[in-house]
Amino acid sequence: MKPNNTPAKIIGSIQEFYNGRDPEEICIALEIDKNCFDSWIRDFGSIANELLELRDENETLRTMFTNLSLVNQSLRNSLDSLTRTDSKIFELLLKKRGTGNLSFP
Repeated sequence: MKPNNTPAKIIGSIQEFYNGRDPEEICIALEIDKNCFDSWIRDFGSIANELLELRDENETLRTMFTNLSLVNQSLRNSLDSLTRTDSKIFELLLKKRGTGNLSFP
C-alpha cells in the first residue's frame, strides 16, 4: 500500500467500484496494480458495502423522519386550532356531565 492511499481512499475506491466504475480506471488513478486492488476488495469490500447500505438506510430514515415531523406539526396545528376555538364548548359539556374542567396542553 502506498503511503498516500489512506483507509478512506481505499474504502472510497471500493465504493466507486461498487457504483460501477471500471477497476482499471481506479488502479490508474491510484497508481496501483490490479492485484493490489483485488486484495483491497477482499480485505475491505464488506466494510465498503456495509457503509453504502448504511448510507442508503440513513437517507431512508431521514426521509421518514421528515415526513413524520410534518405530520406531527400538522396535527399539533390542528389540535391548537381545536383547543382555541372549542375549549369553552368542551368545558361546558364536561361541567354538565360533572367531570370537571378540561385542560389542554
